[in-house]
Amino acid sequence: MSDPQNIPLGLALKNAGLISQEQLQKALELQSKYTQMKLGEILVLQEGIRAKTIEFFVKKRPEIANQGQQFPIGYYLQDASLLNSMQVETILQEQKKTKQKFGDIAVQKGWIKRETIDFFVNTLSFTSPEQMSLGILEEYDKKVLHLKKKYANPSLILSRILAWTGGNSTLTKNICHSFASTDFNIIEGTEIKAVDRFIEGSLIKNWQISKEGTYIRWVKQNLVNHRRCDSNLLLKEYQQILLSGSKKYRKTEDQNELLALGVVSNEDNRLKVANLIYQQVFNKDWVAKELEKNLSKSDTNARDSIENSTTTITEYVPASSLQQSDKVGSGRADNSVNDTITNSTNRVNTTNTEPLTKVGSLITLAAIGLLIPLFLKINNYYSSLSEPEPSDASYSVEAEELEQFCSQIDYADSSSALSLISQIEKKQERATNISDNLEVTNNCNTVLNRLRVLAAPQLGRENRVFEAIKHLCRVPPDSEVYVDAEVWLERWYNSSNWGKETKFYLEELTKYSDAECPAAHFREYES
Repeated sequence: MSDPQNIPLGLALKNAGLISQEQLQKALELQSKYTQMKLGEILVLQEGIRAKTIEFFVKKRPEIANQGQQFPIGYYLQDASLLNSMQVETILQEQKKTKQKFGDIAVQKGWIKRETIDFFVNTLSFTSPEQMSLGILEEYDKKVLHLKKKYANPSLILSRILAWTGGNSTLTKNICHSFASTDFNIIEGTEIKAVDRFIEGSLIKNWQISKEGTYIRWVKQNLVNHRRCDSNLLLKEYQQILLSGSKKYRKTEDQNELLALGVVSNEDNRLKVANLIYQQVFNKDWVAKELEKNLSKSDTNARDSIENSTTTITEYVPASSLQQSDKVGSGRADNSVNDTITNSTNRVNTTNTEPLTKVGSLITLAAIGLLIPLFLKINNYYSSLSEPEPSDASYSVEAEELEQFCSQIDYADSSSALSLISQIEKKQERATNISDNLEVTNNCNTVLNRLRVLAAPQLGRENRVFEAIKHLCRVPPDSEVYVDAEVWLERWYNSSNWGKETKFYLEELTKYSDAECPAAHFREYES
C-alpha cells in the first residue's frame, strides 16, 4: 500500500468513498482543459464537496498520517466537514449507551459511508503526536508558513511559540498558522510580546470560545469525559502531577492516557505538565472545579436513586393495607401508604421487633441496596443525555464582539481585506454555533461586501481570479457595492487572459448547485 501521505488528492477522495471513479475521471479531463484550476476547485464546483473537506485532505490529513492521530476519529471527521458538531455529539451520547464504535453508529445513521470510516481508520494511526524542535519548525516554516514574508524576525516568533507549547506539534502548528494567515503588525524587537499577547488572549483567556481554542476544547473534553478510563481518576492523576511538579512514570492506564492526550510529557521517567499553556488553562482551580462538578453529580444521582428506591417500597406494602386505604379515597390512601412506610421503618429500628418483622425488614433493605447501583446507572445515563444548552449570555457576548469588530474596520489597507473577511466569517460561525438564530447586522453585511469588492482586484493581481470571483459572487443585488462587483466580474469575463476560465467557473457554479452569482447579471443580455 502507498504511503498515506503521498496518495494523490483524487485517489484519496475516491478511496474514502467521497467521489466515484467516473467523477474523478471527469474532473481530471476538465483540469487538462482549464490548467489554471486545481483539481480540488473543480471537485468543489462539480460534486458538491466542501472546500473545507478538500483543505483537510490536502493539508491536514498528510500531517496526521505522518505524525500520528491524537484524538478520536470524530474530531477529524468534523474537522473535514464530513460531520457537524451536533452529529458528533449525538453519536457520542449513543456510544455511551450502546458501547458501539463511533464509525459504526455514524454509518447506521446514514451520515457517512462505510468506505469513508474505513479510510480514516486505516490511514490514521493512534499515537502520541510528534514533539517539534526549533529546527523542525523552521523547516516547516520554509515549506509551508513563509513567515519571513511578513515578519522581520520569524525565528524569534517560532522559538517563543515553542516556549509556550513545549513542542506539541498540533498546538504549535495551529498557533503558527494564525501568525501566517493574519497580518499582525509586529515591529522588530516586539516579537516576544506579540506572541505572548496572542497566546494569553486567544488561547488562555478565551480558549472556551475562540477558534484558536478548538484544539484545547477537545483536550478538555477528553479529560473530563474520557471513554476508555474513569475521568475522575484521570483528573486526579493530572492534579497530582500538576501540584507536585513531576511524578514518577509507573505506566499506569491513567498516566498512559494523559501521555496520549499530550497534556503531560515524560522526561527521564518523570511525568510533568507538557507546556505552559496547559499549566495555565488546566490549572489547579480548573481541576478542583471539574472534580467538584463530578462529586456534585454523584451526590445528586445517589440522592435521586435513594428517593426512587424508597418509592419502590410501596410495592412491598401488604395488599390488605392498600385495600383498606382504597375504601377512604385516594388522598387517604396516600397517607396510609406513607404511614405504613414510616411504621415499617420504625419497626426496623426497634430492639424488640418480632423475628419475622426483622427478617422482612432486612430483606427490604437488602433489596434497596441491590437496586441503588441500578438506579445510579440509569440516572447517570439520563444525566449524560441532558447536555446544557448554550446560554443567551454567550450568544450576546459573541454578537456584541462581532458588531464591535465590524464597526472598527479600516478600508485603507486593501492587502488586509482577505484577513478581515476571514475574521468576520469566523466570528459569525462561532456566534452561529451558539445560536442558530444569528442575524448579522446591516453594518456587518455592509462591511463584508465592501471588503469582498476591495479584495477582488488584489486577488486578480496575484493571479487568484477564481478566489476573486467567489467573493464577488457573494455580493447581493441590494448592496451599495453591487455595481462595483459587477464591473470587476464583467472585466474578467471579457478578458483575453481570464475570460475562458471565468465563463467556465460561472457555468459550473450554476450547473452543479443552487448557488447564483448576482454580479454576473450582465450575462442575461448576451445574444
